[in-house]
Amino acid sequence: MNRRQRRAAGKQGGYSSPYSTAGSRGAITDLFNAALRYHRSGRLAEAELLYGQVLSIDPGHTRSYHNLGNILRETGRASEAVTCYQRALTLAPNLLETRNNLAATLQDLGRLDQAISHYQQALALDPDNPEIHNNLGTVLQDQGRPEAAAVSYRQALTRDPDYVDALANLGNTCRDLGQLDQAVAHYRRGLGLDPDHVGIHNCLGVTLRDLGALDDAIAHYERALALDPDNPGTHCNFGVALREQGHLDKATAYFLQALELAPDYAEAHNNLGLALHDQGRPGGAVTHFERALAINPDYAEAHNNLGIAFQDQGRLDDAMTHFERALMLRPDFVVALYNSAVLLHRQGRVDEAALRHRQVLALNPGRANAKFGLCMAQLAVIYQSVDEIAARRAAYEEHLRILCRDLGQPEMATRLAMGVGSNQPFYLAYQGSNDRDLQALYGSAVCKIMAERFPAPALPPPPGPAEPVRVGIVSEYFRDHTVWKLLIKGWVSQLDRRRFRVSGYHTGRQRDATTKAAASSCDYFVEGPLPADRWREAILADAPHILIYPEVGMGPVAAWLAAQRLAPTQCNSWGHPETSGFPTLDYFLGSELMEPPEGQQHYTEKLVRLPNLSIYYEPVDLQPSGNGPARPEWRSPDRLVYWCGQSLYKYLPQYDEVFPRIAREVGNCRFIFIEFADGKYVTELFRKRLDRAFSGFGLKASDYIVVLPRMSQDDFIAATGQSDIGLDSIGWSGGNTTLESLVHDLPIVTMTGALMRGRHTMAMLQMMRVTDTISETVDHYVSTAVRLAHDVSWRMALRKKIAASKARLYRDHSCILALEEFLVRVAHQG
Repeated sequence: MNRRQRRAAGKQGGYSSPYSTAGSRGAITDLFNAALRYHRSGRLAEAELLYGQVLSIDPGHTRSYHNLGNILRETGRASEAVTCYQRALTLAPNLLETRNNLAATLQDLGRLDQAISHYQQALALDPDNPEIHNNLGTVLQDQGRPEAAAVSYRQALTRDPDYVDALANLGNTCRDLGQLDQAVAHYRRGLGLDPDHVGIHNCLGVTLRDLGALDDAIAHYERALALDPDNPGTHCNFGVALREQGHLDKATAYFLQALELAPDYAEAHNNLGLALHDQGRPGGAVTHFERALAINPDYAEAHNNLGIAFQDQGRLDDAMTHFERALMLRPDFVVALYNSAVLLHRQGRVDEAALRHRQVLALNPGRANAKFGLCMAQLAVIYQSVDEIAARRAAYEEHLRILCRDLGQPEMATRLAMGVGSNQPFYLAYQGSNDRDLQALYGSAVCKIMAERFPAPALPPPPGPAEPVRVGIVSEYFRDHTVWKLLIKGWVSQLDRRRFRVSGYHTGRQRDATTKAAASSCDYFVEGPLPADRWREAILADAPHILIYPEVGMGPVAAWLAAQRLAPTQCNSWGHPETSGFPTLDYFLGSELMEPPEGQQHYTEKLVRLPNLSIYYEPVDLQPSGNGPARPEWRSPDRLVYWCGQSLYKYLPQYDEVFPRIAREVGNCRFIFIEFADGKYVTELFRKRLDRAFSGFGLKASDYIVVLPRMSQDDFIAATGQSDIGLDSIGWSGGNTTLESLVHDLPIVTMTGALMRGRHTMAMLQMMRVTDTISETVDHYVSTAVRLAHDVSWRMALRKKIAASKARLYRDHSCILALEEFLVRVAHQG
């Protein structure tokens, strides 16, 4: 209901009941009666003219001031209406209806304190008037004082228990106070008195939606539309409920219908933007958020949502601008404050992110995603020193233990459930340590949360003798992404369909041509986005014998699902090469060549060592035709180029020395890095680190370091080909990046790591039997990189060796056969 609907109907306009007048001459009476007739028939311009003539003859004619005020208010001239009402009250201070209308007009103008004063003066004239008590409640509600508003509505209902508008308003106030069950009771009482009250059907629908009773909410929206098919607000509310159910196409249709009825309906533009965003159409979403803001520049929710859309487009500075604008408009806007914290963390500004998460929790101590966010904000994106790694690791453990202790509080697990997956320890894996114990602590906590939130479902029995094994793959990356290229593509294309039925669950918003190809490669494919509960239902309905999560720790939905037992056997893999710590995940599908002998000590899951690299990998199928962006400053013929194209957060500070050490021996060389994707902050921290490392050897980093902007995949591969030698990142080795560099037969220097994620390139070189550039120590790494620079014939020989042997890495069916045997065995074990 809008503001006028919330106030008492019948007291907002029209014409006065008889009042005493200062003038009583016949001419004045005739003019006034003629004005009144025009007024009653809706001919407001003529009525206004005649009221004006009356007042020009008799400036003390209170009835004309009152009625003229009503016309001015009705025709959108609220300030002029206020003047007329005030003149009437100067002449006759005890005019109850005029005082009520003046208060209502001041409320329309946002002059809320003055409105309250006049409603209170009206109540002094008539303390038992339920309509004025109700109207006073609406202005108190507009002031953000729901408790005081509720008192006024209850005063109205004490005087008139069947006052439907007051019941509706009291329901709205209870909803604002979070008393949803009480709100529902008041709305139902109102509908018992007036079953066709469109506003109450709408408000009850909204409240039921908030309670999660979406089907019941939709039933009330349907009734409201049956009563008033052209109500844009109902169409918009209906769309919101459908969106929450995951029916995005239907929701979009209702938002569009609302906008057809009311093209300048800012809320409908905002909600349409949200639906388009959910559909992976960020450009359309931005258009409608911007349209909402053009209509209402102070629409805080639209600023927040536009920030999210910009964030998804990589326009991070624009995103932060709109989050900050939302917070300027509403300093206690918890959602915008939380989103700004997430963005700050994404940009690497983790201390600022932690501060904002604390501010969120000060405003809303139970907000689950901020609790996880504060914990994860202890993990930096990039580190300045080994000491910083140790300090932040200790801070993370401390916050994680606090989070675990919180689970002992009553109902805390239920409140935290929807925060699972929102913020994950992704960057923990980039500290270069065995994270098994910390991940076990984290995994046990989130699985406990989910177990308390959801009852254990019935799971299918093992497959029958002639029944195919149902394998589900849950991932955000059924698209052109490293996880697809390395893992999923081979699984869905090569698993024997005589033995397996493969289902794909694409939990991400982004989709592309690869998504369509993935869908056609699966026997069953579910594409999001869907509400989290709907994903759970979809997977349980499919009754998989085995679920595989290729990259636990990256996508939020996959983590939320992986923390539950939705299949008899559940597997993690190395899309994010780190143990999950989840007791709900039974196996880790790893690589025989990548895993060290003691590899099982790094996992809570049981390690499965699939043959070779463990993957069925298709080589880059097209030699890029482009040469990459022009880079004359590092391509000169007499200058050696080292390619260092890994993500900057893979480079640990204890290994920075390798670059100046190589530069000191080689001389005229360049090291090519790629800037951090999410803003300049991390790149600048990395530059400062290298400045310190080079200065320690009496060199200037700027003479040797080139940081290129982000580029397309084709340009990236082309730029790799313009380099002479690849330098693998130490501690977290290249995976897909290394494989794609082989298009150009690039010699790569690598160092064997202690953990699987530090051994990718080593395993590839071993499988190719090109082991000359595998080093075991930093000194050996440096000397190998230097020798490759000086010994051109050796470098060229290695290129030829790679060219002749790289096919061994591709289309390795032995890992598929081993995976099939494993899947069949564990499926029948149940």
